[in-house]
Amino acid sequence: MLKIISIAENEEWISKIENIISNPEFNITWVANEFKLYEQIQPLKPSIVFLPNSQSYNVYSLCGKISRAFPLTTTVLVFHSEQELDMKSALRAGAGDVIFMSSPIDKIKEDINLAIEKNSNKLFQQQQLKPTKIARVITVCSTKGGIGKTTVVVNLAAAYGKKLKVAVIDLDLQFGDVAMYLDVKPRQTIYDWVKGDKEGKKIDSYMTYYKDGISILAAPLRPEFADVITGDDVRKVIKILKQQFDIVIIDVSSYMNEIGIVALENSDDILLLTYLDLPTLRNSKILIDTLVSLQLDDRIKVVLNRQMKVKGLTMDTLEQVIGKKIFSALPVMEKAMVIAVNEGQPISYSYPRSQVAKNIFKMAETLYNPFNQTDSKDNKAKKHKDFVGGRV
Repeated sequence: MLKIISIAENEEWISKIENIISNPEFNITWVANEFKLYEQIQPLKPSIVFLPNSQSYNVYSLCGKISRAFPLTTTVLVFHSEQELDMKSALRAGAGDVIFMSSPIDKIKEDINLAIEKNSNKLFQQQQLKPTKIARVITVCSTKGGIGKTTVVVNLAAAYGKKLKVAVIDLDLQFGDVAMYLDVKPRQTIYDWVKGDKEGKKIDSYMTYYKDGISILAAPLRPEFADVITGDDVRKVIKILKQQFDIVIIDVSSYMNEIGIVALENSDDILLLTYLDLPTLRNSKILIDTLVSLQLDDRIKVVLNRQMKVKGLTMDTLEQVIGKKIFSALPVMEKAMVIAVNEGQPISYSYPRSQVAKNIFKMAETLYNPFNQTDSKDNKAKKHKDFVGGRV
């Protein structure tokens, strides 16, 4: 069903539209401001946005941002009368149509129907073009188990899932826990895909849908099945999923093997999780040196998990030991993490206002935020702060 969204800025407009939507053929979502508007728009689904003229925002500027960031969205500007309209600015902003509140109800309804028809044509043209997706690939790794690798994977997926189509690949092939962390029971896994659909024509049937646009290609159900999967299989599945999703997030095992190396080589970003103890830091340094030898240095981003005060170990010491700046730090929140795992949902859902969740939202936005690409630096933080977390 086509989604219709409007900012509830103008009482006259609200009154007019409510008279129209008493007819069941219309269904509209009201939002309080432009920030909540961005939360409602789904980039991969068609929608219509009504923007009433307002002193709270520049209607032409906001229309232009929406037109550039969401090509499947038709933006309709709403004015009281024709005298308020600057047609040249509306055309430059990419407005799909203009509605005047001074018009009769029947005329407004006709204009809305026309906007719906234009949106349908836009969707058809977009489908005919069939653009190839090139998803961003993020792999999360560590040098030992228990550091929080899978926790970061599922929470990154949750952070992106509200806005983007996300694939999670569990390449901890013997004892992968991604499905358990999200409380889903996969009927098909990467093992079944390798055995039955290596060309990837039906890969959707081997993935387990979670929610919010997140799908999982789960690890095999039995450890011995891991031997069937090769590096070539991993390379192929990443290539296939890159064409069908916006983000691909990979959880690899904590030991280096062919599977893990292929995943790292085919990633845009490598998140290396580490911890504030010397053995872990030493091993992290060894892994960084290995990745440098594979010419992957520019992709490595070090994430300090369970940040706490440790006698004799500071952030400066940590950076000196591993030879890299810390990309992000996630504070200790053991109780909340345990509850989130036991309940089978990301902490981004169960404790969205926690510092851990906020830091993950920020990390996700820093890694990849397609909705900021047209904004200036000054407006990024102000207009789209924590796009994945949203504003409430």
